[in-house]
Amino acid sequence: MNKKRTHAEKQRLITQILCLALAALMILGVIMSILPFSALTAHAADITAEDQITPPAESLTEEAVSEQEPIPGLLLRIGLMFGSGVTESFAVRAEDGFVMYHVDQKTDEAMPLYETAAAYAAVTQDANLALNDDGIYYPASKGVVIGGYHLLLPTVYPDATALAAGVDAVNTKLQNAGIYSSLIYAFPAYINGELHVCIGDFGSTNSAASKAALIEGATGEKTSPVYPRDNAVTVLSPDSKLILFEYCAADGMLGLAARPDDDTDSSDPKAVPAENFLITPAENTYRGIFLFGRYGDGISVTNLIDIDNYAAGVIPYEIGNHWKPDALKAFACVVRSYTLANLNRHSSLGIDLCNGSDCQVYMGTKKENDAVREAVRDTAGQVITYNNKICSTMYSAVTGGCTVNSEQIWNGSAFPYMRAVSTPWEEYTTHSRGVWLSEVSGYELYNYLYNKGYSQLKGAIADIRIAELAQNSTYVYRLELTDIYGVKISLKGTDIIRTTLGRYLNSANFVLGHKGNIAILNRVVELITADSTAPLPLTETKTETYEETTTTMQVLTANGVAELDVTEGLKVLQADGTEKLITEQPDSYDIPDDAKARLESDTNNFLFIGKGWGHGGGISQWGIMSMANQGYTWDQIIHAYFTDVVIQPYYLLPAYQKQ
Repeated sequence: MNKKRTHAEKQRLITQILCLALAALMILGVIMSILPFSALTAHAADITAEDQITPPAESLTEEAVSEQEPIPGLLLRIGLMFGSGVTESFAVRAEDGFVMYHVDQKTDEAMPLYETAAAYAAVTQDANLALNDDGIYYPASKGVVIGGYHLLLPTVYPDATALAAGVDAVNTKLQNAGIYSSLIYAFPAYINGELHVCIGDFGSTNSAASKAALIEGATGEKTSPVYPRDNAVTVLSPDSKLILFEYCAADGMLGLAARPDDDTDSSDPKAVPAENFLITPAENTYRGIFLFGRYGDGISVTNLIDIDNYAAGVIPYEIGNHWKPDALKAFACVVRSYTLANLNRHSSLGIDLCNGSDCQVYMGTKKENDAVREAVRDTAGQVITYNNKICSTMYSAVTGGCTVNSEQIWNGSAFPYMRAVSTPWEEYTTHSRGVWLSEVSGYELYNYLYNKGYSQLKGAIADIRIAELAQNSTYVYRLELTDIYGVKISLKGTDIIRTTLGRYLNSANFVLGHKGNIAILNRVVELITADSTAPLPLTETKTETYEETTTTMQVLTANGVAELDVTEGLKVLQADGTEKLITEQPDSYDIPDDAKARLESDTNNFLFIGKGWGHGGGISQWGIMSMANQGYTWDQIIHAYFTDVVIQPYYLLPAYQKQ
């Protein structure tokens, strides 16, 4: 469905972000007018990767923005049931019934096919169907309650209105002939681009053929058999156990949307119909259209929704709906940016993004409130860009005082706008998982790793060494584990470390305690000189008690080896003889009292003493809240975490203006 989108390339190191510097960062913000969106029409897949690679544009002035017309809200396909998670049938409610659509697979253009006042529907496969105790319809040869064989009448109807009249007319004829029943009844169908009336849900071709003459006599039309097809879906009424609609098309998917409120006063020209929602069995409510398609042995369910309504459905589940307005606004921009930068994530499954934590948690409108809607409305269309390309704005729950360079999370590419930053404003100790401690024996750790696929290990883990920290960060980038037989494994990448040792780590932002001590880390920093950049190790690698810290390092200068004080961070001597701080020292670890007690017990177990929860890249959700509580504005928050970015409406980017 989707054409591939590219992530933005990555950017230079961020060297320091202090609270005093945030005032200066305000200058980097581009204040854009907020423009309204119109109805859903544009499809996300129409934007190609090549379109997004454009030369940087000058920041637009407020006057220039006000002269631009926004494109309609961009449509997204968000997977609700997909891949291995498809279901044999899916039930959905809508208080005033449904509108059924043919939704074009390429453009997402929705063509209305039929309306029903039935408030409860189940979408399932086109087959002989039985019903289990959980209310799920499934293909079966015994206990059939809905047959998959029908008789088709030849009349082709021009539109939904004519089709509805045709269904009523045929049912009247069947009733007048005295043959209307729960087996012989008319229902609408869309088959290979044509609107027809079908009759009956028979269990076999012979059963259908045996009724053909009777039906033809009642309707005056010649019938033809319709068999179960692999690309067809059936809409049932769970109440009456009758077919509501049959859909079969190779170029699209069946769409169901909630009908508008029928109680709107038609005599009042200003009256706006109350908003109705699609309601799932879990009682979650959704705007937009549900798309249903065949996938393997089940039915896939996708929510076709515009990007701003999607953002409103993410915010309450990723951060909450009662945070400060500027926290909600900042996160609305982060969600919107991450979405548009990652639209190819699940394209093989026919969706743009999933609804879980692999992408962004999205559960519809149930937790929306005025604060969330206002945050989305006040930042409508706004995204975070670097060189006029939308940033892949990753985020995690709480980072524990600093973040990580993007390339050191999963050993991928370097995002130039996502550099490690110190976050002194983040009140991580107030987060339920902001500070943590876990303990494990060497034998338990061996079993855990062996069962995760590290079969080269032969026995209990005897030693763990933090071999390297991420640049300008307290996150562990390289970890070495050695068993009692000398077999060593090495883990590289902050989130690879976290997920590999997921039972014991909330993040890779930790120090290691063992036998009463905490190891000094083998840090590698980059020294920026007048003519080169070179990695320089610390002068010593040793084990010390938790009260001690490293305060000096030796570097090679034009005049020989010099010792620098790095208590506050790495400094260089400038030409005028003054020192310049170029690398902030991440905040040191305050060892919790319970960790000290365990260290002093001198057990042979390993202690992971950590901060933060998540991969540690990009923006911190808890940090957003902390900054907003401290009075920072939503654009200041964004600039504090992302380097050299511009905030602007996505529809003013050159790629989107082509539409």
